[in-house]
Amino acid sequence: MELFSENLFEQVFNFAELDRTIASTIRLAAKNPLSLYLFFQRYTYFNGYASAVIAQLASSIGMSRYLFSNSELLAIEEADRGMEIAALVMSAAADEGMDDRPVHRVLAQLLLKTVGNYAGLSAEERNEFAKIPAWLNEIVDASIAGYQGTPGDIASLIRALGFHLASEMLGDREYSLLDMIIRRENKGIGFDRYLREKAVPVAIQGHKYHPWCWVVIHSECDRSAAEAQHRDYALTALNMAVRYCRESDQQMLTWAKEGFATFVELQQRLFKEIFSECLEMSASCNTSSKVLLPK
Repeated sequence: MELFSENLFEQVFNFAELDRTIASTIRLAAKNPLSLYLFFQRYTYFNGYASAVIAQLASSIGMSRYLFSNSELLAIEEADRGMEIAALVMSAAADEGMDDRPVHRVLAQLLLKTVGNYAGLSAEERNEFAKIPAWLNEIVDASIAGYQGTPGDIASLIRALGFHLASEMLGDREYSLLDMIIRRENKGIGFDRYLREKAVPVAIQGHKYHPWCWVVIHSECDRSAAEAQHRDYALTALNMAVRYCRESDQQMLTWAKEGFATFVELQQRLFKEIFSECLEMSASCNTSSKVLLPK
């Protein structure tokens, strides 16, 4: 029986409560074109670092030669299993740019541009939104640190794997909630109406992509996609690390849960900060006819 499973983390962390933070933020943002642009600017900015930090973690594991070994094999060179674990992690970043597919950052930019058009924002106004607040850079820096992992340091690598698992597991829920709230709860109104009536597929690398594609390639409200697959790879990587290292199961559990908890804290702060910004913007829009941009 494998040590790590999705159910294990669901017993430790209250996913329903975490989802409430996400859902309330998306619902607030969806009420106003400006706040919706603000939401996606912050969200796409944060997620724009994902592939880079995932590749960094895979590299740290791959460089940890002999740290993960098959104890059943006597020859040291034959027993090393670090790159097998690294490959499972890297699969979450390798989806981008393969088979003529665009990188996810390009798809995120397409969606953000579409929301900007929906909000009627000029390039100058969009650039005002792009002035990143200190709190968001703090979260990004902490995410980079959480993913880092030190080559040869088993504790930091397992914490980073737990952090990575949380990112994939909770990311699946985030994108699903986005799809449910924007396209189902608000069907035929607001941004969903704009997507249906005004948005058109855009040619990227020889194929056409709808602006909402960035969301649904990760997860839909009624169908799992890339994030669920990446979650499964992350779980397999953690279980493989258990099998090929000398630390006790309890120690591995402790480190992985610590990494998972670190990401949860960052995720919750991210959405709470966006909620506060959207709330302030909505209040400003209700009292003024002018476009009030983030401070």
